[in-house]
Amino acid sequence: MSLPAEIEEFNEGIRRAVSGSPIVERKIWVTSLSHCLRKTALSIYLNTYNPSRSWEARIGTALHGWLGEVVRGAEFEIPVEHDLKDGWKLVGKVDAVKGDYLLEFKFRGFENNDSKKNSKKSKKNIDLDHAEPSKESIEQINAYMGILGKEKGYIYIFDRNGLDFRVFEVTFNERLFRRFIKRAEKVIEAVEDLERGEFPKWISTVGNKTWVCNHCPFRPICAAIDRPWEKSR
Repeated sequence: MSLPAEIEEFNEGIRRAVSGSPIVERKIWVTSLSHCLRKTALSIYLNTYNPSRSWEARIGTALHGWLGEVVRGAEFEIPVEHDLKDGWKLVGKVDAVKGDYLLEFKFRGFENNDSKKNSKKSKKNIDLDHAEPSKESIEQINAYMGILGKEKGYIYIFDRNGLDFRVFEVTFNERLFRRFIKRAEKVIEAVEDLERGEFPKWISTVGNKTWVCNHCPFRPICAAIDRPWEKSR
């Protein structure tokens, strides 16, 4: 029996899933490119990445929904996508769009600024007066501006204890956007390596290795293949 191409494609997806090699969904989330690119590639290849699974994301989604209900005049949770090579797409969701401006909302719990515990720490983000947007937040809103062709955006940092907020202006940086696209292309190459049965050892862990690796489900895989205990010899 001859079947339509769409049905054949669906059937092939079933066969691959049953055989243990499901079709890789060729999309990369903006939020996954600010940390370890090897982790991003493994998450795509193994189909484990879910940007809405963490409790922080769930709280953020709830608060975005609340803002969308009580504040009028803006569009909330706007999906975006940008074509990459070989059918891949860079995707994400902008928290809100107000006219020509993109808005991103960050919700943080701030500690008591007078506590002895914080007396030796940097003032950054100890309280709302000293809060600053993270490098990752700036990268992500800049990526959204690049995708949507916008020149300016604003990052809102909310204090969970009362929902006071500060607003930070971000101007589009073309060079930063190009570097972000290069990261996505590295992830594509790494996924292609994995599909060929090769491990992307050429991508090292990005950022604070103690934090990134200690909280990564792929840590045993990287440790077994990279054998870090031999590097110190």
